[in-house]
Amino acid sequence: MRTPGHLAAGTDDALGRRRGAALHGWIALASYWRTTRARRSDTGITSEVVLIMTFLLGALTGLGHLMPATVSAVIVVTLLYFKKLLHGFSHSLSPTDIQQTVQFLIISIVILPVLPDRNFGPYESLNPYEIWLMVVLISGLGFAGYAGIKLVGSNKGLGITGLLGGLVSSTAVTLSMSRLSRDHPELENPAALAVTMACGIMFPRVLLLTILIAPGLTARLSLPIAITTLYVGAISLYLARHSKNSSHEGYTPSDNPLSLKIALGFGAFYGLIVLLAHLVQAEYGDAGLLALAALSGLSDVDAITLSTSSMVTGGLNASNGAQAVLAACAVNTLVKLGMGLSFGARGIRTWLLAGLLPAALIALAGMFWV
Repeated sequence: MRTPGHLAAGTDDALGRRRGAALHGWIALASYWRTTRARRSDTGITSEVVLIMTFLLGALTGLGHLMPATVSAVIVVTLLYFKKLLHGFSHSLSPTDIQQTVQFLIISIVILPVLPDRNFGPYESLNPYEIWLMVVLISGLGFAGYAGIKLVGSNKGLGITGLLGGLVSSTAVTLSMSRLSRDHPELENPAALAVTMACGIMFPRVLLLTILIAPGLTARLSLPIAITTLYVGAISLYLARHSKNSSHEGYTPSDNPLSLKIALGFGAFYGLIVLLAHLVQAEYGDAGLLALAALSGLSDVDAITLSTSSMVTGGLNASNGAQAVLAACAVNTLVKLGMGLSFGARGIRTWLLAGLLPAALIALAGMFWV
């Protein structure tokens, strides 16, 4: 039974907490007023917000919510540590970038949970929730590379921008760097490095997608993709050691991967590949799936990788799925090799033949192992 003394003590505690919150608020306001009086330029409110956050995290801890308070504190400290870097990143984004990113996040957060998570269409192959979830996944990976280039700048070395650009589009990097090598012959080796880095990152990127969706497929792909990645990595390392450090303007993505136009375009392409994959698998068996994977690899490996991973989850033999993914990777690598040979200078052609042709052959050979 709670006595009047207990009630009074509880009231005093609640009053004390309210007074503490009010005191923190007044301190924050006074600090901000003093700072703005001392500086006439644009003034942020980081310190004041952190002061309030400290009080709120202390209150969470006092109420027994230790895990949320700890995670939030780590996030706040991390954001404070990277404050200057994040400032630079925010200034590098255009108003269009910010608008597109916000639109994409809103649509993904609001629409994704309400999309029907069941199959429709021929062979019940189209799942609206799954299609948009794949769009979010691919767009997020692409934006990671896009943000990385914005953070480090496209003039911090062609190898770095090539590696980050490969997360956005290794095909676009290959085309851009090949043309650069022709216009600037002195940059043949750095341009070749950018292409091999961009094309090399495609293989572990494919493996990451399968890990997230179909770990059973990952086990089949691990060895051939590891060998291919190590080979291309060795070529890239040799090029890095024999290339002069160049600060020439490198690859810059023309579009934000979170643009709704790009996202919707990939979603439509992915849905088409899923539909065709189920169709050819039902009508023509494994040979049809391999043919579709090769055709898909002419333009993109993400859609066939994701659709094959989903089919493996749904019962497709993992060995057949791995063969399809490797076929797409091999064809896509050969397409980029063709671009380099067509648009690049003589020096870059030699390096691309040495780097990309064996990589494609290793992927093709892996089809017989998986």
